[in-house]
Amino acid sequence: MKYRIVACIHKYGVEDIRPFVESINTSKFSGGKTMVVYGGTPQETIQFLVDNGWEVFSSELHQHVILQRFNDVSVLLDSLDGDVIIWTDVKDVIFQNNPEEWLDQHFEGPILATGEGITFKDDPWAVVNAGTSFPIEWTWLQNEPTYCAGVIVGRKDYIRDLFKEIYRWSLTTSNPEQLSDQAAYNVLINLSHFEGDVQFVKQEEGFCIHMGVTWVKRNEFAGKLLSNPPDMNSSGEVINEDGDLFYIVHQYERDPLLREKVIGRYKNVS
Repeated sequence: MKYRIVACIHKYGVEDIRPFVESINTSKFSGGKTMVVYGGTPQETIQFLVDNGWEVFSSELHQHVILQRFNDVSVLLDSLDGDVIIWTDVKDVIFQNNPEEWLDQHFEGPILATGEGITFKDDPWAVVNAGTSFPIEWTWLQNEPTYCAGVIVGRKDYIRDLFKEIYRWSLTTSNPEQLSDQAAYNVLINLSHFEGDVQFVKQEEGFCIHMGVTWVKRNEFAGKLLSNPPDMNSSGEVINEDGDLFYIVHQYERDPLLREKVIGRYKNVS
């Protein structure tokens, strides 16, 4: 399979994206890399991406970036090569190992959802975000595990259609004050027309760790977690209970110590 990382940025400087870009370089990822860059992003950031082998597509914002990105990417995907899309956030994501290795062994697809390790009703943020965005669906969604819209993998045609639906569902939110992309995503992957198409991956499987719930708030959510908290080795790398590196680490910047170690690790990489 041919893989492609796809992401979006708006107004980020070089240092904002350096850990993301350099971690992908050091992981030895061999697939394609595409970045959608919205107006206001410095030219030096764009040049940094080009110098590191990224295809850059420029666009202007007409809606909130969190919402518009899903529509823009769904349109763009048909023009990109690659069989499988690895979609991630940028500013709070690093790759500790080459994701191709894990996906070659474990990807069943056609959509791979990465779990956060908690049930909707047990996360106060999710209760507000999803509960007020889609109150009709909340009656059943509250009992489901949460899956993060910040890291999604899937066959290109499925990601295209999923992202279009996330965008459209987000336009129908009952609470416009809430950015409802993650809520919409979780509703969709639990609907019958995606039944059998979603590979639900738990954190303990080692592919992706979302640090916000099972690390930063592990004490607050004690007794409610669906996955064991991760750990850090002496180098500040994030590992699972078997001592293996997670391939993708999301929300690392929410832990000041981990953020410092990550920034230091990639500061002088060239």
